[in-house]
Amino acid sequence: MAINVYQLMALPSDRRYELLADRFHAHRLWAHEELFAVAFADAVDLLYRRRRGDRDVRRFVDYTFLNLITRPGDLVALCRHLATEDLCLTVVEAYVHHPLTPHHVVVAMGGSGEVYRELPASIEWTEAPIYGYAMARLSSEADRRFDVHELFPYGTVHSPLSAQVVLNHALEADRLTDRAKAALDAGPIELPMPVFIEGQRVRVVLNDRNRTLHHGMIRGKIWHYENQQWYFQLHDHTGSKINKRYAAEDLHAGH
Repeated sequence: MAINVYQLMALPSDRRYELLADRFHAHRLWAHEELFAVAFADAVDLLYRRRRGDRDVRRFVDYTFLNLITRPGDLVALCRHLATEDLCLTVVEAYVHHPLTPHHVVVAMGGSGEVYRELPASIEWTEAPIYGYAMARLSSEADRRFDVHELFPYGTVHSPLSAQVVLNHALEADRLTDRAKAALDAGPIELPMPVFIEGQRVRVVLNDRNRTLHHGMIRGKIWHYENQQWYFQLHDHTGSKINKRYAAEDLHAGH
């Protein structure tokens, strides 16, 4: 008789991971998001913190990394259930640097606001996704010249080495806009992490610059080279584009 996921979770740890090391049981549990997150959190705690993870625990974690996580949001969701920030960092670093981790997921992490808002930052893991995302854009849009913020949508502060390599490559290949080239000629470019990400709900702060109250959602962001700050573009609550660009101090998060 097949064991159900609730019976699986009730088993002693060694027996549970003996079964979860088999892809059939891992896939069945993956359909139950909360239960899977609990099992994964326990497995990585055994493996990376308590150093008591055996072959079955390792196989379950590896199978999750290589076959079940198919987008950055999957990794973020699992990390939300981890007990400490240190353990979260350890897991993300292990995922990014695993030799068989799907490359497309690592690349997508470089352009995911959810990743940089919710996961603890560390150059130990951020360099690879940011480099991968920027190089993928240069490769896939071969006829374009890019502004810096288009290659590094969540800043360069978490990837100074990768950013410099990418920008030097783009400069040599004449793939930067005139504004980007001028900024690079003036010295190293350091883009901070933007305060808001695409899809985030915000409201406009009424002040001398803003006379109209808007509630809406971030639809885009642009780095202003001269002012050295991010500006944000919005959809209003009806989904219509608002033409005005707003600085971070002009916006509050939430409705």
